[in-house]
Amino acid sequence: MTAALAAWPGTERVRQSYASLVEHYTALTFSYGRFPGLQQEVEAFLALLPVGPVLDLGCGAGRDAHLTAQSGRTAILADVTLELLSATAARLGIPRAVCGDAVALPFRDGCFAGVIASGVLLHLPKPYTRTALASVRRTLVPGGRALISMKHGGQDGWRTTEEFPAPRWFTYYEPDEFAEVCRAVGLGVTHLDMSTRKDWFTVTAERPRLESSG
Repeated sequence: MTAALAAWPGTERVRQSYASLVEHYTALTFSYGRFPGLQQEVEAFLALLPVGPVLDLGCGAGRDAHLTAQSGRTAILADVTLELLSATAARLGIPRAVCGDAVALPFRDGCFAGVIASGVLLHLPKPYTRTALASVRRTLVPGGRALISMKHGGQDGWRTTEEFPAPRWFTYYEPDEFAEVCRAVGLGVTHLDMSTRKDWFTVTAERPRLESSG
């Protein structure tokens, strides 16, 4: 088990950065065109899930939630940035939208067939990433899965880029290291894939169908 942590103070700085660039970030990330192979990864993930709703955690512009809804599944939007969440929910016409922190997801236990966390947990320092993964596990049904995109090969810290000039925190994991953190919180790693998208990798992790009561 992972001890609960209070919200990370740096999350407010990250939130403000996204709030300041809502329209720019939406234009930058809503299309799959800039992310080769990602649409196929999400489609393959959705096909593996049991029946039930799917949470787009850190939904941003809602690219993955939109694809989820198009597949016939119920999509739930969640993001810590209310300004971005509100704009995305209105644009996509998805009424189920919740503003909340990944460290303590405001959902009951076992309510999602799947969770998509694309490039969101990397905005937390490592102790908080672990707590967020435990929160993801808690909200999955037994046999439910999470698709998590992370980065490798960099130095942790605050970064700006030419495309996104406001500061965001980035935490980097080597793929095997991140897989071990998933296992430590009780998630079984079913796929670990190196992406063709520069320094990204994806992990598919499952909440076991049969779990120890001890």
